[in-house]
Amino acid sequence: MKLRGAGGRGPDLAELDRRMTEADMEDRALVHAAAQIAYYLSRMRRNRYRYTLLEGGSLLLGSAATVLAALSAPAWVTAVVAATVTFLAGMRRVFNWHADWLANSEAWSRSSALLTQYRLLPPEERTPERQRELVRDIDELVVEETRGWGKRRRELLSHESSRD
Repeated sequence: MKLRGAGGRGPDLAELDRRMTEADMEDRALVHAAAQIAYYLSRMRRNRYRYTLLEGGSLLLGSAATVLAALSAPAWVTAVVAATVTFLAGMRRVFNWHADWLANSEAWSRSSALLTQYRLLPPEERTPERQRELVRDIDELVVEETRGWGKRRRELLSHESSRD
């Protein structure tokens, strides 16, 4: 059984545990930051995969619909392929995986930089104050990204509403 982050989503915590040393595990700020980095990395990869699959599938099927029509394929086959392209276009607008991929990439990069700066400190300088700073900075990033996600969703909905 894999342990998961918040609500069963997020990074594989067992994998995170394997990558960290005993000393790392004693530093709760470092663990907190590493868990967020793993979360953004997994979301970034998932959204990139979905976006690439969606765009590639749309291009392939859009091209196939043209070729099928040119080859005088049965009308129902051409119609199904064209309808699938339309369905994929709708998915693009509903899920917006490209924007999420970019936002997760940015959050991953920023959180990785914060953790790197912290890890470059000699262990004796990783004071409770520095740990609180790291946790605060990571939490601010999470709140900012969550607000950005909500804003992107609201903009999608308002854009859709204005089209009706």
